[in-house]
Amino acid sequence: MSDPNSERRAHERIDHTLEFEGFHSDQKAVARMVASNLSVGGVYCTSCTDFPEMTRLGVRMSLPHNGNLEVEAVVVRRRELPSPSGGDDRFELALFFTSITAEQKEMLTGYLQATTAPPKLDN
Repeated sequence: MSDPNSERRAHERIDHTLEFEGFHSDQKAVARMVASNLSVGGVYCTSCTDFPEMTRLGVRMSLPHNGNLEVEAVVVRRRELPSPSGGDDRFELALFFTSITAEQKEMLTGYLQATTAPPKLDN
């Protein structure tokens, strides 16, 4: 019998902050987003723009030292975060990458490995 509390993710998530853009296929509605964790399979982020669950988005990330990554994703989870100061609400979004090539996976894997590697010591 499997543990109901165990992780069901196919890819390890790395806690990492990264700003990126999300946009509809027409590229007219662009939203700035901030990732709080990232994997080869998707990203968990906050956004000032609300996207309902099952919304298809383009995701554009600039990965330092690894290049630009542009993939398709779908919103699989959404939670509204009311502003404590009465300002604009924010939204937590879980995005699943629906269209990512082997080359893009390799690029993202390299970036994630570089961000989690221990610093090199100069001797």
